[in-house]
Amino acid sequence: MQIKILWVGKTKNESIRRLFDDYLSRVRHMVSCEIVETRDLSKRRSLRGAELLASEAEEFRRFLGDNSRIVALDEGGKEFSSADFARWFHAEQNRGSREIDFVVGGPEGLDASITARSHLTLSLGKMTWTHEMSRLLLIEQIYRTLGMLRNIPYHRA
Repeated sequence: MQIKILWVGKTKNESIRRLFDDYLSRVRHMVSCEIVETRDLSKRRSLRGAELLASEAEEFRRFLGDNSRIVALDEGGKEFSSADFARWFHAEQNRGSREIDFVVGGPEGLDASITARSHLTLSLGKMTWTHEMSRLLLIEQIYRTLGMLRNIPYHRA
């Protein structure tokens, strides 16, 4: 299985980036995992609001796999426990999914065209997280899921 995580811009917070990189290296011991940082169009153009989201969506579409399962992170999405997320992931593996693309929007969120195209809209909970923290929480949950599916003693239920 191939995992791809797409997001807008670079991770500026050094502490978050280091911790993300640690989890990423752990994940890569179990599956192939690609990170795609799209251009931060809010910095290079005078785009705002719906126009910015549409332009970011166009950037994301360039990197989404034709046959991949797309998971859009959005505060209005489905909330999972860690065990439920692992069950969902396992079901995707059993379905024969070869690639799962997780899309994390920028500070303004995601364009509706991305969530409409997604196979799952996922929420990391009711609390609000910065988009950089969302990246970290996502990669930790992916690592936790892979550990649960491989009986690695990381998850404590």
